[in-house]
Amino acid sequence: MATLSAAQARDLARLYHELATTLGRYRFDNWDDLTKARRASIEAIERSLLSASSDFTVIAINLALDDVDPVLKRIKRVTKRMTAAVKKLKRTDKVIRMAEAAVKLTGAILSGAPSAIASALDEAIRASK
Repeated sequence: MATLSAAQARDLARLYHELATTLGRYRFDNWDDLTKARRASIEAIERSLLSASSDFTVIAINLALDDVDPVLKRIKRVTKRMTAAVKKLKRTDKVIRMAEAAVKLTGAILSGAPSAIASALDEAIRASK
């Protein structure tokens, strides 16, 4: 099998998560009609699918991080620019806006989602101007 792209791995993670949560809803919606063994079977499959979803997410993050150097350089530049600006700024609203952008960037980086990182990075750059 060919190697998945980060986007393909994210799509698979989303699809498996959706299938697992749909099975969970089915199990609860039909609780009284299912035997204990059937409920347990569906729950085990649900957990297996959620685990697969998590595995695909890890694959997506790892693939996205393979090309992290250019993004990391931009993050370092904007973070240094924001630090320097905070030291000089007198307007609290601008300082807070930059701090909020930094927090959002942190969350995006920790999520591993390239589109969220790019968006938060652009916002941080705008906030630091």
